[in-house]
Amino acid sequence: MKKILLLIIASVIFIPSFVTSQFPPVREVTVLYPVDMINITQGKISTIPVTVNNTGNVTLANLNISFETPDTPEGWFSSWNSIKILYPEIVKTVNVNLRAPENAFGYYNMTIHVISPLAGLDKKEPISIYVHGEKPPEVVEEENMRKEADEKISKARESLQKALDMGLNVTGVSNVFSQAVDNFNKGNYTQAIFLAELSYNASEILIEEGPPKAEETQETGGGFDYTLILLLLLFIIVIIAINKYIL
Repeated sequence: MKKILLLIIASVIFIPSFVTSQFPPVREVTVLYPVDMINITQGKISTIPVTVNNTGNVTLANLNISFETPDTPEGWFSSWNSIKILYPEIVKTVNVNLRAPENAFGYYNMTIHVISPLAGLDKKEPISIYVHGEKPPEVVEEENMRKEADEKISKARESLQKALDMGLNVTGVSNVFSQAVDNFNKGNYTQAIFLAELSYNASEILIEEGPPKAEETQETGGGFDYTLILLLLLFIIVIIAINKYIL
């Protein structure tokens, strides 16, 4: 009986140290939900379940979970919740409250933050969020600007193509048009509108003037051609020299 008791005590003392030496502690968690995108409504508190799995090999204590919200627009709010104990390979879910401001609308990037100072764990997972509700004035204005810029670029493209089909030199106009498209793709709609209008007006001027006339494209050689006169003068000088010095 004493031998069995000694064996039990020895196993309690030595086996954990043996396991630890063979398998170093790994502190890691995986956020199982949400993983892609969540939907909320502007101005209202939404309760979001966050599911966490302990994928390491040690028990984690006091895991604090919250959302890191965008900086703009102002007025975002996220509560936090905690998991007291999370054993390896165990999954737990906690609810976290999230509210978007009244003037938020559309897609935003956020982060799910799981942190435990005691366990030495600091995990961040990116997440997308879509805020539903009424479009704020600035969003409506931006959409109108985008639509106008798109129309201006289409108009400039048609005029540029017409000038190109006429065989006109559109190098300068093409460069301005390319800048308009680049600004549109970057969301600089005001600049895109300005450049698209410049491109369109320049193309229309080229089309109105048409191809250059034939006489305008002929090279003049710097003015009147004096070659024949010089040859004639040279001939006269030779004749005079022959009469004076030879005959």
